[in-house]
Amino acid sequence: MPTYSDDGQWWWDGRSWQPVSQQPSTAPQQQPYAAPQQYAGQPQYAGPPQQPKKKGPALLIVAGAVVLVLIIAVGGVLVWKNTSSDGGSDTAAGAPPAGAKIIEPGQPVTAQALSEVHPQAFHESVIKRQMTAPIGQLRTSQFQTPADFASRKSMSITDVAIDHKLDKFSYQQSIMSSPPTEIRCVNGKEIYWSDYEKKWTPWRYERPTCSRKPFIGTGDAIVSSGLSAEQADKAIAYLRGATGFVNPAQPTLLSVGGRSYVRQVVDFKPVTRADGNSYGSAIPMWAFRETGNDPATWTWGNPFNLASGIHMVYYLDTATLLPVAAFQSAIPSPKAYQEQTVQLINYAYPAALPQPKLGNGPNTMALNLPEGWKVP
Repeated sequence: MPTYSDDGQWWWDGRSWQPVSQQPSTAPQQQPYAAPQQYAGQPQYAGPPQQPKKKGPALLIVAGAVVLVLIIAVGGVLVWKNTSSDGGSDTAAGAPPAGAKIIEPGQPVTAQALSEVHPQAFHESVIKRQMTAPIGQLRTSQFQTPADFASRKSMSITDVAIDHKLDKFSYQQSIMSSPPTEIRCVNGKEIYWSDYEKKWTPWRYERPTCSRKPFIGTGDAIVSSGLSAEQADKAIAYLRGATGFVNPAQPTLLSVGGRSYVRQVVDFKPVTRADGNSYGSAIPMWAFRETGNDPATWTWGNPFNLASGIHMVYYLDTATLLPVAAFQSAIPSPKAYQEQTVQLINYAYPAALPQPKLGNGPNTMALNLPEGWKVP
């Protein structure tokens, strides 16, 4: 039986408090991605329940990505379909000036050249390349607070790539337990590293890990790959219409470890819409909806509350001008839960879905930022 709050209006699903109105008939079916055991500190597997704070109606629609996943899994009403996007946006609003300067891949990337580009036009050119890449591979790690990030508390790394044309995906995960737990998908079957047997072993119980596209770790909460140029333009036009949401700084040249990167900070700030509510990471999801795709079936990864904005530091490859890494932290909305989520990302753009590397050991994955682990 599920655990209910004192007022009887909320129930604990093992990860977060849910309204009783969204409770499935059998509580255990509620968890779409059951793990072999619970790992403290992972956002998707929360610890002992604490009584939920009372929230006004405006806050019930700004649940985070994990709650969105759970609602989808139990067949409830999708959050992104219930929240208002103000009925579209003026596609000309907020556009960069005509002829705004950018740098294209293959052109010289120097500190002087970067100082002359238009920050918004440059950022839009970057995310359009991301969106039109056939396959985007993201290696992510999420932390509930900056303190958890600084201490690497209960760190886990998830690596996901989706080929949307073939509707296939690759998945692997390293969970920094003691010893680390390693999960890989091979030919649609889940295997894990057995520290006891010192070999890779098929998982003994049937789970949807390798048969159903994941949500967690599938995106950077801003854009998705696999889109056409026309679809990307529609998403960018919608973002332009969300006045005050996208705030790019001037890109700069960063040299570290014998390699150069383009570093650009972009703050996606919460904005108040016509319904009086504050929205943040919901806005890119609405922009994606303009492409004609469904975030529920495309799988829209987002570890942030839909009301929270995102402080994002991009690190771009100077040849391709595509992101190779990013640091993200929540920008809390003044009207909602003051979350502190941090996410780290490594990006890759393979020509085909990657195959997991097993070897004769656990082969624990790594995730690095050019500037190291220091919180900006």
